[in-house]
Amino acid sequence: MLDDLMGNLEKQQAEIQKKLSAIVIEVKQEGLTITGNAAKQVTNVMISKELIGSQDMEMIEDLLVTSINRFIEDAQKAEANETQSMMSEMLPPGFGDLFK
Repeated sequence: MLDDLMGNLEKQQAEIQKKLSAIVIEVKQEGLTITGNAAKQVTNVMISKELIGSQDMEMIEDLLVTSINRFIEDAQKAEANETQSMMSEMLPPGFGDLFK
């Protein structure tokens, strides 16, 4: 019985990761765009020519740090929502609000 439960949990975990990889997260700030997914994988970084042309490296570095942190926060929120939704589906009727 415990083996069945553990196998089911591993299957559910793999399904969550697959769903998270399909959720696109995009952060845009002042000529910088970071794209990735809710599995916290950055897939693209775009920096506008205007931002590069400013040659203010400290500002660009600060913008990168704040944008990456915002990307991580957005990915964590999407992950929490997806996990909560999946847990609600797994629970018996009437227990769906247990994790809210």
